[in-house]
Amino acid sequence: FEPRFSRPCKQSSSGNNINEASRGQQITWSKQMTSRNATVDSVLSLFHHQGHRFEPRNLATAAHRVAKIGGKNNSYLQEDRRILSLATACRERVKDFEAQGLANVAWAFATASVEAPVL
Repeated sequence: FEPRFSRPCKQSSSGNNINEASRGQQITWSKQMTSRNATVDSVLSLFHHQGHRFEPRNLATAAHRVAKIGGKNNSYLQEDRRILSLATACRERVKDFEAQGLANVAWAFATASVEAPVL
């Protein structure tokens, strides 16, 4: 199993990941992750397939939603390779997060008991 996000990120001249999707697409994904119908599996599945194109805000949203939806009894998350891949993606982009996003990511991985030492 090779996480989709582990490939090197090319940087554009503005410092953003040139693989990032358009702002409109980012908004669509954000709405999917924050909808009432979102599940841990749907958020992690979206990340698995499109996470390499997420801007930092959507990485933070994905982490936060997984922890919030999963609740405190989420030990099953530690066995899901997708959340480990999400933690790796967040570590790789830690310098790109705004303060709120970084706080959300740190809370999410602490709540999910997923090791993410840089965060």
